[in-house]
Amino acid sequence: MKNFGFGNYKFFVAAMSVASFSFAATYAPPSTAVSKINSYRGYSELTSAASGMDIDQYTYNMTTWQIANGGFYKAMADKYKSAYGGGQKSEWRAQGGADLGTIDNNATVQEMRLLAVRYKETTNNNYKSAFKTSFNKAVNFLLTMQRSKGGLPQVWPKRGNYSDQITLNDNAMIRAMVTMMDIANKTSPFDSDIIDDATRSKMKSALDKAVDYLLKAQIVNDGKVTVWCAQHDTNSFAPVGARAYELPSKSGNESMGVVWFLMNWPDQNEAIQKAVKGAIAWYKKNKLKDKAFSKTAGVVDKAGSSLWFRFYEVNNDNYFFCDRDGASTKTQDFMKISEERRKGYQWAGDYGSAILGTENAYLEALAKMDDNYVPPPPAPAMCGNDTCKTNIDGVDFIDIQGVKETTNTGFVGEGYANVDNSTGSYVTYGVTALKEGKYTLFISFANGGGSARGYSVSVGDKTLLADGSMESTAAWTTWEMQSIEIELPQGYSELKFTSLSKDGMANIDYIGWMSDDLKVGEVEIPPTSIEAMRTVRKEQQDNRYFVDFGRNNNSAGAYFTRGNNTYRLNGKLR
Repeated sequence: MKNFGFGNYKFFVAAMSVASFSFAATYAPPSTAVSKINSYRGYSELTSAASGMDIDQYTYNMTTWQIANGGFYKAMADKYKSAYGGGQKSEWRAQGGADLGTIDNNATVQEMRLLAVRYKETTNNNYKSAFKTSFNKAVNFLLTMQRSKGGLPQVWPKRGNYSDQITLNDNAMIRAMVTMMDIANKTSPFDSDIIDDATRSKMKSALDKAVDYLLKAQIVNDGKVTVWCAQHDTNSFAPVGARAYELPSKSGNESMGVVWFLMNWPDQNEAIQKAVKGAIAWYKKNKLKDKAFSKTAGVVDKAGSSLWFRFYEVNNDNYFFCDRDGASTKTQDFMKISEERRKGYQWAGDYGSAILGTENAYLEALAKMDDNYVPPPPAPAMCGNDTCKTNIDGVDFIDIQGVKETTNTGFVGEGYANVDNSTGSYVTYGVTALKEGKYTLFISFANGGGSARGYSVSVGDKTLLADGSMESTAAWTTWEMQSIEIELPQGYSELKFTSLSKDGMANIDYIGWMSDDLKVGEVEIPPTSIEAMRTVRKEQQDNRYFVDFGRNNNSAGAYFTRGNNTYRLNGKLR
């Protein structure tokens, strides 16, 4: 390790390198990790702005706003409705006063995605040529702005302030790396001849360097790798500050994107695994259970919630807040910073639940890389602390407004039910109650959304449960259980679970119960009337037991036959 001095403290950088980019398909990242970096692939800001006009014309207008070095400025979607007509192309200025490009707020990378899409789809050769030229200029912008140690700053050319540092803030570098990875892998929309093989090879090398930078920038405390700062020094990898209230720190927020990216990295070598596992351990250590954050009150109690802070000290895990006057205002008392800063910044949030919820899936994905991997036996369906006597697999429904899925791991059976993301979407299961009464059902579910999802349960036009709620489990691979009590009539019923949320319901893994009087599906109920259940013997059967339910209490009972005699089990002749 190398020891760097910075201000009044020291930090350590792990001296490790990443192996070169690999296309080996031996590692399949957890579905939650894939979903998280998919969110960095969007460009809907542009397509929404282009609504109502020709998309190729809009994209061509966009190319006229491209800065000479190949970058684009941020928040330009509405301006692209018209071609550039003169003046500054960027609000921020380079040190010499020139326009500058940025990867802040999805800038440049979202333009690259739209250019690649329109290059593939347009039938206008003039547009196609313009889009290809513009795209390659943007590729060159990314390659040029990358610093020698592999990091990506917020802007290029240099602005002369914190923007020149390597920027993880708002996932700027990670968004760019996802685009670089997609170009290197020929992932759609970059699976055309919009870029030549020589340039694609340069992008692969640049991506390797960027990953290597992330590994070396990970902050080490007491010999253990932890997480990252929102900005790091270009050459020394040191955590550095940005605006006055954004001091050098460990960031609970910005580190999320790094973890998701490294989980998706195809070459899961020792260095990558150490970085991911170290970050997971740090999130575990610093989790505040049953806490949430209010911009008016600070930390508040909230059952079921989890909380992490935006900023922690570099050398320890003490959180802090800060005002616009800088380090002199650093405090752990939220009410000591100005109201303007309290309400105008995100100081804390549920940053780590999804990461912790993906840990088991990540470890399982690593285990599957071993040629000798043997899948563990399927877990039993649990009803509370006991194995369910009976359960319905989530995919064994009668009807659904949605789909069967197996994408998110951790379910018990053959898959799970995923209803559509709309109010009123539903899934229906069939059960038979041998007798009328109340039954307790145990539901295994996953809700990777950020809030609870309501549902109701009904049979026909009768509502059995009006206000059910499945709380957030933070990750779609994290399955939790709840129990509900419903009253069923004797016979067959179709239980309809209906979403009360515009986001649909949680995914359902299984529904289980402990009662012997509830069966799966439609089954024949044994007759229960005295007359129907009465034993009628047409001929003598020797040495047999039988039960006679009788017409009255005197004849009802259990009997045994021997010879010509029939004995009641109390030993008397019938």
